[in-house]
Amino acid sequence: MKFNILVAFLLPHSTHILQPMDVGVFQYLKNAHQRKLREALRKGNLTFNRRDFAGAFQEIFNEGFTRAHIISGFEKSGIFPPTDRPAVEFLLRKKLKMKKTVNPAFLSLLPSETRFTTASATTQRLRDRYHDILSSPTRQGLVHVQKIVSEAILLEDHLTRHVDDRRARIEKRYHERKRGKRARGASDYINTVSLQELREQQDEYIAESQKKSIRSEIRQQRSQLIRELEALKQEWRDNKEVIVKGITKKLQFKKWLEVTGKKNDYLSMDTQRSAMTEALSEVTDGFMIDTQHPPDLRESIRNAAFAAKPLKQVDFSLLPHSDDSVSFHLTRPEETSCPSDFGSNSEVVMPSSPPCLPDYESPPQSSLPSVPSTPCPSQHQIQYRESLRDLIQRERQLAEAIVTGEGEQIAAHFSREIVP
Repeated sequence: MKFNILVAFLLPHSTHILQPMDVGVFQYLKNAHQRKLREALRKGNLTFNRRDFAGAFQEIFNEGFTRAHIISGFEKSGIFPPTDRPAVEFLLRKKLKMKKTVNPAFLSLLPSETRFTTASATTQRLRDRYHDILSSPTRQGLVHVQKIVSEAILLEDHLTRHVDDRRARIEKRYHERKRGKRARGASDYINTVSLQELREQQDEYIAESQKKSIRSEIRQQRSQLIRELEALKQEWRDNKEVIVKGITKKLQFKKWLEVTGKKNDYLSMDTQRSAMTEALSEVTDGFMIDTQHPPDLRESIRNAAFAAKPLKQVDFSLLPHSDDSVSFHLTRPEETSCPSDFGSNSEVVMPSSPPCLPDYESPPQSSLPSVPSTPCPSQHQIQYRESLRDLIQRERQLAEAIVTGEGEQIAAHFSREIVP
């Protein structure tokens, strides 16, 4: 012993038998260390250095190395109360395993590796040597035996190759470089980068835990109510026959509840069960939209219903999240006069049309003017209608004058009015 260190030589692969501390104590020590880390993270300490570990080590040690944990480790190893039985049994099992090794003398009992080749050669030799003596069916049977032996040789060769290839792949996999295991975070570990995120995640964790606990309590109460309801139904199944006014009757469940006076209890429990079922099936991840208007806005809409212009009387600024910069113009703008004035009886000036081709000759008598290429806005169509009405009246006068013989004079006058 040097520096108060005891060196013990233990059997290989015997940790679970001769080292109870590894079995029962160090796992509690690791759990205590993890709890300290999570506690430090919740307090906002994003780093846990050696100084912090040294400060928390005594608490971790006291929590992990307790008498109960040490005794549980010895109990799991099977050496508490102190006994050497597990170690002795382990040694005996190893010796027994060594004794059960295959004896070299047993190799002579195994089939020969060249058995199929020898059988094929023997069959061929019999065919060649006794060909003239053997009958045709016997020779045909020898041929069949030789084919079967050849097939067995091929199958054995295929099986040998498969086994050798599998052994080579196993050895290659065994000699590959061992890669480290991928790190997996604990279920309670929180990845954060700031104190605010730590607080938010902690609040979310607490809220989620409360929801789970509430739902668990509701499930337990609901299960209890279901058992009580089932007990009532079982009581009804056992005692369906009830004496009513001196007569024995087999009642239905609802009638039986009324007669026995248990109707109110059953309805109360069934109502509670339905409410708990709805609470459990309620989806809490959704959202609600409040479509109710404020009282002032409802009063404004009610008063605007009797006004001459309801939309102007409604105060839209009372709407939540309304934009007061939006204005509604409910009157039409004043009409502007058209550049062409057709109201007077002066010469009608029509918009210019595309120029005619040089060889185009207009007819002596002009027809109605064509639709202007750039008309005025739609609100001024009334003036165009009046001008067209005047043109139609003049055309009728021209037609009547032609019939009476006065066509030339009126036609010249009409063409002067149209073409300036």
